[in-house]
Amino acid sequence: MSDWGSPMIGFGPLGEGAEERQERIELVGPHLRVSGCISLLRFTRLSDLINHTRGFVKLIDADLLRRNGDETGLSVPELMVNQDEITFIGQKAGEASTAETAQPGGMDRPLMERTPRDLVIFTAGHTLTGRIFLFAETDVTAFVDSPDPRWVPMINATARSLADRRVISHFALILVNRTQITAASLLHMAGAAVESGVAGD
Repeated sequence: MSDWGSPMIGFGPLGEGAEERQERIELVGPHLRVSGCISLLRFTRLSDLINHTRGFVKLIDADLLRRNGDETGLSVPELMVNQDEITFIGQKAGEASTAETAQPGGMDRPLMERTPRDLVIFTAGHTLTGRIFLFAETDVTAFVDSPDPRWVPMINATARSLADRRVISHFALILVNRTQITAASLLHMAGAAVESGVAGD
């Protein structure tokens, strides 16, 4: 495993003969929200990059954001963020890679068929709803018990702040940090949450 932004063994900094490819992301945690660019190195998907690296997340041209996503005016050319403090990594519509949203799967068991499931996930600071692609034999119990992959892709996601429920953000893609999950349920089984507005607008 390599650190974020470091060359992979046997490759140059961006892979053999590869052109630099960056995508804009948001890092959201209980006490931090920041946007910036990240290099995908030799990977074609953001989820594959972060699930095969360890260490701090390196952001380029990072902007500190308020809880609701508004800019604060504070920018730094380079920012290193501890991934243990990140609840999820988000990409808005038009920013998420086509490969990520069109081909749910990944480098782990790539030939196995996955089934879309609508989930609601609770973390210490957010309620997250959206669609996750799970292997056909995987139920919610197996999903929450499994430690891998650490970062789980969710598409068409809505994030609601538990500190201020008026703060709602929409993302084409988020990568949820498993270590930050406190509870999870199939969305159709969380009717009370939906009706109370916790899992919806």
